[in-house]
This record gives sequence, C-alpha cells and structure tokens, in this order.
Amino acid sequence: MMLQKVISPILFIFLINSVSAQFISINGTNASQFLEDNVYKADLSRAVGAEIYYSKPISFIPLPMNYNIGLDYKIGDAFQEIYLLTGLTYVTLTPSGFSAANAESVTYTTNKWLNYADINVFNGVVISDSVTAYKFGAELSYNVGYALTKSFFIHAGFGGRYNLVPGNEEILLQSSSVDLVLKAGVIWKFKRKFLH
Repeated sequence: MMLQKVISPILFIFLINSVSAQFISINGTNASQFLEDNVYKADLSRAVGAEIYYSKPISFIPLPMNYNIGLDYKIGDAFQEIYLLTGLTYVTLTPSGFSAANAESVTYTTNKWLNYADINVFNGVVISDSVTAYKFGAELSYNVGYALTKSFFIHAGFGGRYNLVPGNEEILLQSSSVDLVLKAGVIWKFKRKFLH
C-alpha cells in the first residue's frame, strides 16, 4: 500500500511531462554488486529491474546535453527498490538529424548509431522485511543504440552505481555498495518540429 502511494504521484507527473520529450528510454537492468561497505563482496545478480525515463534537450547550453527524469525499479532476493531518476545525458554520436537544433543543422549522413553518456541520481526507498528506508544512488553509464527506423532504436549500456542507505549506519546494516549495472532496451524518439 505504501509503495502505491509513492508511485502514483511520481507516475502522474512523469506521464504529464513525457509528452514533450525528445526520447523515451525503456530498459531492463541487472545489478552486480562488487563492494559492500568498502569491502569486496561479489554478488553477480544482486538485483534485476527496469527503468523508464525521458530525455529532453537543455536549450540554454550550447552542447548536446539533455536532462533526464524517470522511474527505476529493482527487485532482489529479500528487497524491492523504487526510485525517482534525474540526471543529464551527453550525446557523443547521433544518427542523421537526431539532435538538430534547427532545420539548417540537420545532417544528411547515413549514420545509424547513437552513443551517449548518462550521469543520473536516484532518490527512493528500499523495502525489505516490512522495513522501509530512504536510499540514494548515483550512476555513470555509457550507452550505444542502433536506429531500426527514424524513431525507434535498440540499445544497450553499462555503468557503475554507488548506493547509500544513510539510516543503516546507526543500526549496523549494509549502508553502502558499488554495483556494475548492465542495461538493454529500446528508445522511442519523438518527432521534432522546426520553426521557420
């Protein structure tokens, strides 16, 4: 019940804002833990999950930068996690016309690859054994996509995520970890209208 109260307002805001997105990304994820409280402790399939976020250009920055907002969900053996995802995307390679700021800057090459780096921050809750706690995460990832059509891409990526549960330090439970996160999914690009 509590999880539903957290998800409903966030999902509503997400759906309202997603209408003007440049692209929406939907990924399946797998998190492999390598460090727990600064001690090596490998768990190659600590959690699986999914994320959905939209990315839209930042108009006042003269770089191929987008802001991101979305949701991230993970489930492990004895826990569930739900986050609000916010962050930035830096586009390093684009397919033909993908990031054009206006009609004059559209490129006519036949490149079908999309490469971009994300830095995202996660704020949410971890739920385990009927205990709920605040959890923070920060992730740096790199993604490669391939255009199947002008608006539809498949893509995959990898990244490192730092996790922190501040409340667990006082009760001597795991408070921090470092994960390798693998991603695979699809991107749907919205058509952009150019002003003349």
